[in-house]
Amino acid sequence: MGLVKLEKGQILHKAGSDTVDSIEVIVKGSIVISNEYTSITMEVGSIIGVPETPGNPYIYNCEAKEETTVYTYPYNSESDIPLVIKSNPKIAPILASQMIDGAAKCCAAYEKEFEEAQAEYDKIISDYENYPDLCIKVGETHKDFPEINEIIAPEKSPEINDWSFDFIRSLKANDAALKKGFYALGMDICVGMIMSGYTYIHQISSASQLLMEYRKALKQKTSGFTTTMKVIYARLNDLENSEAGGESVVTVVNALSTILLYSEVSPEVATKFENELSEFKSNNNRYDSSDEARALRRNISSSFYNVYTSAFLKSLTDTNIPMEVRMFFMFGFVDEELAGDKNTTTLYNMAKAYTPDPEGKVLTIYEWLLKIYNLKVDPSKNEFDQDYPSYLREQKVSGSISEAQMDLMMNDPISRLTFEIKNLFSLGNRMTFGRISSFVPVFDSQNVLRPLDMSYQTYAKVHGYYDMIKSVDYGVFCRSALYSNVDIGVPQLHYSDDIDPYMILFPNVGSRGSLWQEIEGKNRRTPARMIISIFNTENTEECMIKLFGEFRWEMCKTEQGVHWNDVTDPSLTSMYCDYLQFYKKNPALSSDNKEKLRTDLKKYNNNYKNVFIADYLAYVKFEAASSPRLNKIAREILFTFCPFAKELREKIADNPQYTELINHYNTRIANQQKPLSNIILRLQKEDIPIPEVISNQYNFLKK
Repeated sequence: MGLVKLEKGQILHKAGSDTVDSIEVIVKGSIVISNEYTSITMEVGSIIGVPETPGNPYIYNCEAKEETTVYTYPYNSESDIPLVIKSNPKIAPILASQMIDGAAKCCAAYEKEFEEAQAEYDKIISDYENYPDLCIKVGETHKDFPEINEIIAPEKSPEINDWSFDFIRSLKANDAALKKGFYALGMDICVGMIMSGYTYIHQISSASQLLMEYRKALKQKTSGFTTTMKVIYARLNDLENSEAGGESVVTVVNALSTILLYSEVSPEVATKFENELSEFKSNNNRYDSSDEARALRRNISSSFYNVYTSAFLKSLTDTNIPMEVRMFFMFGFVDEELAGDKNTTTLYNMAKAYTPDPEGKVLTIYEWLLKIYNLKVDPSKNEFDQDYPSYLREQKVSGSISEAQMDLMMNDPISRLTFEIKNLFSLGNRMTFGRISSFVPVFDSQNVLRPLDMSYQTYAKVHGYYDMIKSVDYGVFCRSALYSNVDIGVPQLHYSDDIDPYMILFPNVGSRGSLWQEIEGKNRRTPARMIISIFNTENTEECMIKLFGEFRWEMCKTEQGVHWNDVTDPSLTSMYCDYLQFYKKNPALSSDNKEKLRTDLKKYNNNYKNVFIADYLAYVKFEAASSPRLNKIAREILFTFCPFAKELREKIADNPQYTELINHYNTRIANQQKPLSNIILRLQKEDIPIPEVISNQYNFLKK
């Protein structure tokens, strides 16, 4: 016990080294208490060492902020603290005041630490969400960081109560009155306040230690990802500097020459394409409706697909495709002047950073043509709704080809490729572009209406739309299938087969999406084929919802066959057709509802499918968000055939517009679950493994 004088910067206690055996009262100067994440300054009258545990190493550093004098006392247990106070009766109110001041500083420090920990977590999550897009922007190859999905947000210690922080802050705010009218009333009051402050400080210190461990673990677990992000942000900064007038990051020169040389097209085709593009570039009104402009755009399209086909075939045996050619395959890029420097750099980085969909459902047109060429999928239907075998049979019947040629072409990769390019590629490219009369397949900066990084569709974005819409209409891609296994006593079982569609990204800057075909051939258990621009300039979420609504309609027509509009065989299409055809006589519709329907039918030229798609958009986007847009009849039909997912049903269960519909749905599902439950119980009793189809269907009915 005695006075100790400290110079500025002198360490009183060092964390992890010194052992706690004393506490100090500051009689002059100030002490900084710190760890690697925070620090607080204690003034004259403060007791140093309160959060420490006697006999253990110090957890905080104690350093003199200025010339400081402290009085030390032995510290073997918390019962030593009242002895220190009672040995200094004259300054007991000051000790009490400073203890509360220290507790208030600890509260503020802890809240700051928690905010910083939350900010660190939020930054990692935000970076992880933006990581795919940033990779594309800077041309970095996307890597997987599964550990990011395992981290959790920081949580406040259960020992920390908001009321205790408010209480401490209130004591601090009324310090002057307490010193004058409360602490001075007696020694026991001072001891009680100091020991209360001691308890709070210990609780806060324990919570702070847990928070520190969390931050260290978070940093260690995410070190690989954060290092990668530093590199990406550095490259992004370089890219932005180059756009502001610095040295160019990407240099693409004579891209068209590179593409034509790679494609190995004939000199005549190459010269023709070069001349057409030169004329196109030099015309500032290249999208007007004059006959000359239209003819030029048609000629460019013809040359484009010829070059594309030739370059595609060359790429099949090339493991080192030039970046300009990749940009050509993915985006229709042919000329750096036509695209503009900024767009050229962006496209270059996107092509460099591109990673295919691991699930193989979201594909660029190049990847799709590879599937066709390699006989992994059959060619798509043509504009006359003929699949490839039907087209060949028609050609044989008309005498255009012989039976031997038909048999040869059926599995000939080049014939299949030619058919797909002529139909899906060339027609779909025009369709997704949105402005059919002014379509041109080459990338042109004049068509860029939104920043490319915002409109760029990646597999991650597309799957995100899938997940979003499935969180509302969970059965959107389900088809009815039949399972039979007489060996286990299940002769016939209908189940729902969930089959995600192919989404094919077309190399243009466009505004439309379309359902090309709902199934492959006549096989109802094959994925649908949907098409959309790789750079979509419209609201992509709404575009996707409309696509899925169109799929709902067309798939129902396919499943129902000739009865698709027969109301005696209830289905989505038949009920909707009946509702729209006879809405004027429907007593359940108000006069306002009927007037709106009359307007909608006029707007969509009496096309029932388009009216349904518009209602489906309102159903998924607004009705699911408890914002009514539909009338009672439309809502009932949609909920019957496109029911909301379980989480959403539970959320809106109290909504009177849906209560009865949900009750009917629950009854219907319970009736479907009962026979399944009986089958599962029987199989369990007989020790027969439950087939995956049965367990999956049982779980599906719980969604």
